[in-house]
Amino acid sequence: MNNFNNESNCDYWGIDSDKKIILYNGNSIAINNRELIIGDEVLKIESNDKTISIGKSYNVTYLGLNFKLYYTQLPILSISSNDIEIIDDPKVVGKIKILENNKEIYNSFVGIELRGGVSQNYPKKSYSMELWENATGDSKRKSSLLGMRVDDDWILDGMWNEPNRIRDFTSHELWLEIGRVQNAKNNTKIGISRKYCELFENGKYKGVYYLSEKMDRKQLDLKKYSNHIEGELYKGYTWSGGVTYDGLIDYDNSLTTWNGYEAKYPDDDNYINWSNLYDHIDFIINSSQPEFNSEISSRVDMKNAIDYYIFLNLIYASDNTGKNVYTCKLDKSSLYFFVAWDMDGSFGNNWKGERTDISDKLLSNGLYDKLIALPSFKLDLKQRWIELRSDILNNEKLKSRFVDNNDYLERNAIHIREAQVPELSQNYSDTEIDFIESWIERRIIFLDEYFSGL
Repeated sequence: MNNFNNESNCDYWGIDSDKKIILYNGNSIAINNRELIIGDEVLKIESNDKTISIGKSYNVTYLGLNFKLYYTQLPILSISSNDIEIIDDPKVVGKIKILENNKEIYNSFVGIELRGGVSQNYPKKSYSMELWENATGDSKRKSSLLGMRVDDDWILDGMWNEPNRIRDFTSHELWLEIGRVQNAKNNTKIGISRKYCELFENGKYKGVYYLSEKMDRKQLDLKKYSNHIEGELYKGYTWSGGVTYDGLIDYDNSLTTWNGYEAKYPDDDNYINWSNLYDHIDFIINSSQPEFNSEISSRVDMKNAIDYYIFLNLIYASDNTGKNVYTCKLDKSSLYFFVAWDMDGSFGNNWKGERTDISDKLLSNGLYDKLIALPSFKLDLKQRWIELRSDILNNEKLKSRFVDNNDYLERNAIHIREAQVPELSQNYSDTEIDFIESWIERRIIFLDEYFSGL
């Protein structure tokens, strides 16, 4: 069943013959005479139910073997790489099959590799994948997967260090609604869409993932390089004085990294030039407060900076004050702005998935230390908080996002299935959602008092 060309005997399910798991997400099926017919396959089933139900496990017999069959609402992704180990680089050729209820089955070649830094050491890996037209990868294939953008580049995030698998997913959802960019183009999207799914890799069940778009030039609709740098995209990939706006070092245009940043666009060695970002950070660090006050609005998108400050402190993402944030520019004449990223350490937990339960402190960096001393920034910040609190950041709306995502996974028995995979984190808790709701209440009380006092 792990054959490269046919990892499953049925096109309508995902199957792990070792763990004896079958996942099905097609239309609900009637049970007749203790038989279940899926496609051309007949399974014997031990149940008095009339039809199979979401989230319930059924004892079935298939090809003389006993399995647990689950009916799931989540899309099922099956990746086969002919049992070749997936590594960090280069990409390994494989095939992907996507099963989505009431949708045509999607099949494609892929190039797939591990992604992340520290996360590559986790037992549950995350992946970067590229859709290919053929096994050589010399031609990319652009497709819309699970209703998201039409593209060839995709991410599969395993959320290994997250209890209940809901913090990063929900935080991305929030940022898409909160974040603004002045003079944004019609195609500018300052965040990523993502969809929960369940993954099989070479016939092995790997648990719940989210499939997501990539943050790149296309997502932001940055103006392309043309003899000179126009759009810019940098990722804060490690802690250093550049990303926290409190230290400068010399740059080398032959390198794709500098002072905590990684160049994402342009990222070709022939095009990299750190001088724009260097001058920008130099001004923020070394300008006097009066100089800073008079010029910062001509350098930084102030609406976006306000939104990111509120968002950063709302979710208390202590690993995102410099690292794990994108710094961007739409074109040569536009302003620098921020895009949130990698928010697993939030809402009372750190990036390791450990409980920190800090609800009464503020997060900042060198830029925000200076911005908060600017009277007009404080006034706009206070007004924006009031505006958001009346709608998106209403206590009940905010909590309901987590409840809804947690209920969706629970209803589909995700945590029960993941418990059957020894290498997956077993830190699910049926009280985690109660903690998050309590933390939100305490955090909002603290922030209401802080912003009202500006």
